[in-house]
Amino acid sequence: MSIPIGLLLLCISMFLAAASLILVQRVVPIEVRSQHNDVTGFIYAVLGVVYAVLLGLMVVAVWEEWNTAAQTADREASALAEIFWLADRMPESEGRQIQELARSYARVVVNEEWPLMEKEKSSPKAWDLLDEIRISLQSFDPSTPTQQVLYEQAFERMRDLADSRRDRLLEAEQGLPAILWVVLIAGGIIVVSFTYLFGLDSTLVHVFMVAALALIISLVLFTVAALNYPFKGDITIGPEAMEQVLRRFETSKLSDL
Repeated sequence: MSIPIGLLLLCISMFLAAASLILVQRVVPIEVRSQHNDVTGFIYAVLGVVYAVLLGLMVVAVWEEWNTAAQTADREASALAEIFWLADRMPESEGRQIQELARSYARVVVNEEWPLMEKEKSSPKAWDLLDEIRISLQSFDPSTPTQQVLYEQAFERMRDLADSRRDRLLEAEQGLPAILWVVLIAGGIIVVSFTYLFGLDSTLVHVFMVAALALIISLVLFTVAALNYPFKGDITIGPEAMEQVLRRFETSKLSDL
């Protein structure tokens, strides 16, 4: 969710909460509402705790998913960097080819695929380059024990790279299920609406309390929505890890082709 849209929804939620309260106060006399304050307060306390726990769990869940997605992007960049450095110790013909493919893969991921993840898409060219790196490694025929160790390490890193890429693309598409959003939004409306049943002498104080409650709930929901898709929206995980690796590829002495 973009920040401007989030701010607009915050204002709308506060306005609707305050306007609805004023409407209820005009329809239901304060005498009717105030005589049930004790029972209403007890039920509202239970309702508020249940909803607060639910909100807290959702925030923790999306934050953990966000951190997992960031770590996945870091692992992918690290695996690619390891393949690049291991390729330098291979015979020149195979090693240079793998290094150039690794460099091309990093460029495509940064410049082409990262923007595509906003639309929950991937780059076919990046997939092709990944396959070419794997084929180049498979074509390498180690002739010494040292080269055999390099071969095994490179293939292990290749598996890490492929797994991390697949996880990153999956995390770009997955968010909270629709049913949870229904529960969160419906719960927020119920919690705010329940405050209309209280009878307070001061309408201004009552409106302020309801508007503040609506603001807090809307802010938490906005946070959940902003973190829900870690590669989409105004608050996203960027390609900094891959960019750092790409810069290293282009400035390292090992990059001389």
